[in-house]
Amino acid sequence: MHLVLGLSSVTLIIVGGSLVLGLLHRSRDWSQRRNTQLIVLSAPVISLALGIGGLHHFGNRTCFVGAPVWDHALGMALPSVMGLIAVGGLGLGLIRITVMAWLIGRRSTPASGRLQSLANCLAAKLGAPPARVLLSSYQGPLAFTYGWLTPGILLSTRMLEDLDEKETEAVLAHELAHVVRRDYLTMWLATMLRDAFFYFPTSWIAYRQLQREKELASDDLAATHTGRPLALASALARTWQKSLAQAPLGLGQPLVGLGQDMEGRVKRLLNASSVAVSDPRSRLLTLGLAGLAFAGLVGIQAVNLAAMLAPMGCGPLVMLGNAL
Repeated sequence: MHLVLGLSSVTLIIVGGSLVLGLLHRSRDWSQRRNTQLIVLSAPVISLALGIGGLHHFGNRTCFVGAPVWDHALGMALPSVMGLIAVGGLGLGLIRITVMAWLIGRRSTPASGRLQSLANCLAAKLGAPPARVLLSSYQGPLAFTYGWLTPGILLSTRMLEDLDEKETEAVLAHELAHVVRRDYLTMWLATMLRDAFFYFPTSWIAYRQLQREKELASDDLAATHTGRPLALASALARTWQKSLAQAPLGLGQPLVGLGQDMEGRVKRLLNASSVAVSDPRSRLLTLGLAGLAFAGLVGIQAVNLAAMLAPMGCGPLVMLGNAL
């Protein structure tokens, strides 16, 4: 019976997450979509917290009177294994960010004063904090943001050689849009949650959506504030062509994606009418809706827990009544 309790909790997360992600196509608000995807990625934490919180309760076998030994063993093992995997995901995330910082420090040099000044002007235009621009000698197209408290942008010298001035400005604006959106922190958290709960299919779906849509949102933001969507489209097409012969970077995400995603981004920028930027005034509303959705999921899980434990004579209400 306790195995059914654990499986029902996991099923609620998967089914609920799938339904929520399926409804996202109705929203064009990037902030709302990102908040919803992060909720889906965070939802397994509820099951984990409930499971670990009940270990001390299950450990004294109060709820296992008359239950087979395997039920007791699995009831203890399921949340324990989930907890260990989650700790492993956290550890992997810390290792990933440490290695990234080490690689950037070892393999980069400060950009020229002219390029840094251009980045500072664009940051002021986009409302982003000043970001330090570093250059890498990587022989391929490379552009990504890094840093939590002090944002930075890493560009490859080879990519700068292939782009003209307007294209370089568009690429910098795209990366600064990531800084405005705090995508580096968001994706680090999302990657850690994906690794911690990799056995949830909804974790992978939400992560892929988040990874793809952060690029679309940054394209929109950069194109709107620079007024040059064609320059960004040209830069993407140029670097995409160059990247086809390059191996994946692993830790560092390049400016361009692969296949249909990249082609779709270029087409969106060529069709300027499809470019849309989320209204900053809706941020509080989307955060409020996200909080309500998360609270609702917690409530559903609590009801499920109480309903499953009540027939065993150890539900929360029964235990409270016995204590009184």
